[in-house]
Amino acid sequence: MEKTIRLICLNGSPNKNGNTATAMAWVATGAEDSGAEVEWIHITDLDINYCKGCNTCLKTGECILPDDMQTVLKKIRDADGVIAGSPVYGGRPTAQLKTLMDRLTLLKLYAGILGEGYSVGVATSGIAPTKKVAKDSASMFGKRIGVIGIKTANLKGEFTPLKITSDHKKKEKAKKLGRQLVKKCRQGARTWSLKSAWIGFLRKHFLKRLLKKNKAKFAGVIEIWKNKGWY
Repeated sequence: MEKTIRLICLNGSPNKNGNTATAMAWVATGAEDSGAEVEWIHITDLDINYCKGCNTCLKTGECILPDDMQTVLKKIRDADGVIAGSPVYGGRPTAQLKTLMDRLTLLKLYAGILGEGYSVGVATSGIAPTKKVAKDSASMFGKRIGVIGIKTANLKGEFTPLKITSDHKKKEKAKKLGRQLVKKCRQGARTWSLKSAWIGFLRKHFLKRLLKKNKAKFAGVIEIWKNKGWY
């Protein structure tokens, strides 16, 4: 019997039923058609504060701020994959998604708490480029297997809410990405990539040395490494 793949739909849009959520739902449908279970997280509903830059997470392995971040982090870590989506605001992801990403950055960089699963990025915009935002969003939460970017305005800059519902080509592409995501998640550790090999090399030959020289500062990170068998 095949393992049930569990995915998180992480919606960085302030709108729960807009273009971004619609495109993410297409990806989710493709995944569900392949037998996956999908849970939605709308960041706009959560209490997630700004990173304080205190580095406490490096010492303890957890963030000091008493908000919804730990719950979200556990859900993401327990999932097999993530569908991350955001509209493009000022050439970047929304403040909602960026705030969450900022809170994860140090533990992702030093402790590898994310990136063990697979991810798909979704971005929508009026006329701004979408693929870079989609790539950046997906790469934060796992091994990126693909992205989809959708423009929602015409050349005059006239924006039509939910215009994408008539874009059947994008819909089929998004559903295909969902199916591919489930396939990759099922393959799991059997897959190999140059990027993963490079990260493993850096971890073994550079980060490990850094941690050993600064044990007090990185006590929380070291504990995570021990649990993973890296230290």
